[in-house]
Amino acid sequence: MSASWQVSATYLKSVVGAMRVLGHLARVEQAVSPSTRAALTTPHAQSWWSGDVLIDVVTALGLEPARAVGIRASRDGMGPLVRPLAAVVLALTKSPFEALLNRLSTFVGAGVKGVESRVVMNAEKNGAVVSFVFPEAVPAELVAVWIGLFDVGFSLARSGRLLSEKAEPTAHRFEIAW
Repeated sequence: MSASWQVSATYLKSVVGAMRVLGHLARVEQAVSPSTRAALTTPHAQSWWSGDVLIDVVTALGLEPARAVGIRASRDGMGPLVRPLAAVVLALTKSPFEALLNRLSTFVGAGVKGVESRVVMNAEKNGAVVSFVFPEAVPAELVAVWIGLFDVGFSLARSGRLLSEKAEPTAHRFEIAW
């Protein structure tokens, strides 16, 4: 397996911190490949890592622990990075969630590159289908990492909820409302 998309050292460090706090780090370190273990030990040894590292981690975690780690990593690690931009975006709009979704690719780009984000607003402009499209097939467990992104977005917009999620081989789709 060789992912053509990448995960940032900043996000990986956030994942390591979340696994440590939630008590999963030692178990995951034992279950992952030596190269992933090295990335977890020194996430800032390089700026970007192959998506294979994140795949290895979420596969070792399993779906529900990966959801908890994704939420914690986004809140504690990535949230502080995106909040300043989000505050500016939110100050200039009457539709907070729509404004955040219009900048989704910017927010996603802080944690991953090579993954396309797509937003299709519903006719009433009170919901959307958000998709993350990978250049190759990824395991279904990877869907869990996006939950943290939505959690931070819902918190910033002070509204929103996830209605449904679907993990396809090369795309993760979420229906959200606010």
